[in-house]
Amino acid sequence: MKVSVVIVSWNVKGDLLACLMSLYENRPQADFQTIVVDNASTDGTVDLLKKHFADVILIANTENRGFAAANNQAIRIAKGQYLFLLNPDTIVHPQSLDNLITVLDEKPTAGACGPRLIDAEGTTHPSVGYVPTFRSLLYSKTFFRSLGIFRSHYKKVTANKLNYDKRSEVEQLSGAALMVRRSVFEDIGLMDEDFFLYYEDADLCLRIRKAGWKIVYVPEAVITHIGGTSSEQIPIGKYIMLYKSLFVYLRKHRGRFATALFSVLFKPAVIIKDILNILSGGIVFIISILLLNRKNMSKSLAKIKRSAVFLAVYSWQFLFET
Repeated sequence: MKVSVVIVSWNVKGDLLACLMSLYENRPQADFQTIVVDNASTDGTVDLLKKHFADVILIANTENRGFAAANNQAIRIAKGQYLFLLNPDTIVHPQSLDNLITVLDEKPTAGACGPRLIDAEGTTHPSVGYVPTFRSLLYSKTFFRSLGIFRSHYKKVTANKLNYDKRSEVEQLSGAALMVRRSVFEDIGLMDEDFFLYYEDADLCLRIRKAGWKIVYVPEAVITHIGGTSSEQIPIGKYIMLYKSLFVYLRKHRGRFATALFSVLFKPAVIIKDILNILSGGIVFIISILLLNRKNMSKSLAKIKRSAVFLAVYSWQFLFET
């Protein structure tokens, strides 16, 4: 078996259906299997698969085990030489899998590769990531951004000089569509199940490179990624999940002591950012009422709600449990 396509799904039946249809319409020339792990969906996903996709190997969990753990369930039973981790909110384009397979076949030092991701409008999505630093996180996720503190460092770390039309070796690729050699998992172990959602792909890519493997961006392979359909079911809760995973990642790769010192500054700075979001959002909302600007009214209300709910419901958990 050349490729095992692994899809983890949670309450996105429509997206999963479109994804599977595109996969089978644009199947690779090599032999492949498809494994879907359903994380206790309540939208009829399991019934859909049993009725219309009998050849799909289905793992139906009775609880939501998270993204990393569910992927591992599939990886353990997969028979493919390569494992293609694919989000359900994606559309596979012609020859995409063939192009990824070719890269791993021809480049034995490549441990993983990933496609060009585009959005629903066909615009290339910046799917090549960077290894976060303490200063880049302080700039990107706290009120320090509004003060311009650490701006130059952030720009240096995130400077995206990648030509998205050219095949390149990169630091990190999105886990929305990532093909990994089976031998890589045998070398470094499976995905870290301490990550429930978010940063599991960053952790995996960093471990791949630390083990001496290369990661390759492959623009000839194209996947449409709608993005966020699972996490949008928990619009505010996803932020606390993101922060939890961020601190798991930092403790693992930057050390517990350094991360603890970082959190003393980072966590209050995030809280201040959300307080400022409420204040600035309120000002914009008032001005928008006076100017009869409905679009800005809606955006400012969403901004206020997001920060207010986070502070009211999750701030204690964020400060003391992440």
